[in-house]
Amino acid sequence: MAFPLYYLLFILAAFGTIYVIFVLMDLYHLVSFAEMHFTSFVMTFVFLAGVVYICFWGWTLLAPLNWNEMVVIFNGISFNSPTY
Repeated sequence: MAFPLYYLLFILAAFGTIYVIFVLMDLYHLVSFAEMHFTSFVMTFVFLAGVVYICFWGWTLLAPLNWNEMVVIFNGISFNSPTY
Protein backbone atom coordinates (compact mmCIF):
# COMPACT_ATOMS: atom_id res chain seq x y z
CA MET A 1 0.00 0.00 0.00
CA ALA A 2 1.39 3.38 -0.99
CA PHE A 3 0.15 6.95 -0.93
CA PRO A 4 1.70 10.32 -1.78
CA LEU A 5 3.14 12.33 1.06
CA TYR A 6 0.90 15.32 0.34
CA TYR A 7 -2.08 13.39 1.77
CA LEU A 8 -0.64 14.25 5.18
CA LEU A 9 -1.06 17.94 4.32
CA PHE A 10 -4.83 17.43 4.22
CA ILE A 11 -4.73 16.20 7.82
CA LEU A 12 -2.54 19.15 8.79
CA ALA A 13 -4.95 21.55 7.06
CA ALA A 14 -7.91 20.04 8.92
CA PHE A 15 -6.18 20.51 12.28
CA GLY A 16 -5.15 24.03 11.27
CA THR A 17 -8.73 24.92 10.35
CA ILE A 18 -10.03 23.64 13.67
CA TYR A 19 -7.31 25.59 15.47
CA VAL A 20 -8.20 28.81 13.63
CA ILE A 21 -11.87 28.35 14.56
CA PHE A 22 -10.95 28.01 18.24
CA VAL A 23 -8.63 31.05 18.09
CA LEU A 24 -11.39 33.16 16.54
CA MET A 25 -13.84 32.02 19.22
CA ASP A 26 -11.25 32.86 21.87
CA LEU A 27 -10.67 36.34 20.46
CA TYR A 28 -14.42 36.94 20.21
CA HIS A 29 -14.94 36.00 23.86
CA LEU A 30 -11.98 38.11 24.90
CA VAL A 31 -13.36 41.17 23.14
CA SER A 32 -16.97 40.56 24.21
CA PHE A 33 -16.66 39.52 27.84
CA ALA A 34 -13.22 40.48 29.15
CA GLU A 35 -12.24 43.77 30.62
CA MET A 36 -9.99 45.65 28.26
CA HIS A 37 -6.74 46.12 30.14
CA PHE A 38 -3.22 46.46 28.95
CA THR A 39 -2.43 43.02 30.38
CA SER A 40 -5.12 41.27 28.34
CA PHE A 41 -3.89 43.04 25.20
CA VAL A 42 -0.27 42.05 25.88
CA MET A 43 -1.16 38.42 26.60
CA THR A 44 -3.27 38.21 23.42
CA PHE A 45 -0.40 39.69 21.44
CA VAL A 46 2.08 37.23 22.97
CA PHE A 47 -0.24 34.33 22.18
CA LEU A 48 -0.74 35.38 18.55
CA ALA A 49 2.98 36.14 18.13
CA GLY A 50 3.74 32.62 19.39
CA VAL A 51 1.29 31.14 16.88
CA VAL A 52 2.92 33.09 14.04
CA TYR A 53 6.37 32.00 15.23
CA ILE A 54 5.37 28.32 15.31
CA CYS A 55 3.73 28.56 11.87
CA PHE A 56 6.85 30.23 10.44
CA TRP A 57 9.16 27.50 11.70
CA GLY A 58 6.75 24.79 10.58
CA TRP A 59 6.71 26.27 7.10
CA THR A 60 10.51 26.57 7.12
CA LEU A 61 10.93 22.90 8.02
CA LEU A 62 8.22 21.54 5.70
CA ALA A 63 8.88 23.66 2.60
CA PRO A 64 11.94 21.78 1.27
CA LEU A 65 10.20 18.37 1.34
CA ASN A 66 9.21 16.63 -1.88
CA TRP A 67 5.47 16.24 -1.28
CA ASN A 68 5.03 13.97 -4.34
CA GLU A 69 7.19 11.26 -2.75
CA MET A 70 5.31 8.00 -2.23
CA VAL A 71 5.02 6.55 1.28
CA VAL A 72 5.06 2.76 1.21
CA ILE A 73 3.47 0.82 4.05
CA PHE A 74 3.65 -2.97 4.44
CA ASN A 75 5.93 -3.39 1.42
CA GLY A 76 7.70 -6.61 2.35
CA ILE A 77 5.24 -8.09 4.80
CA SER A 78 3.29 -11.14 3.74
CA PHE A 79 0.03 -11.81 5.51
CA ASN A 80 -0.21 -15.37 4.21
CA SER A 81 0.21 -18.21 6.63
CA PRO A 82 3.57 -19.92 6.34
CA THR A 83 3.80 -23.27 4.61
CA TYR A 84 6.08 -25.85 6.18
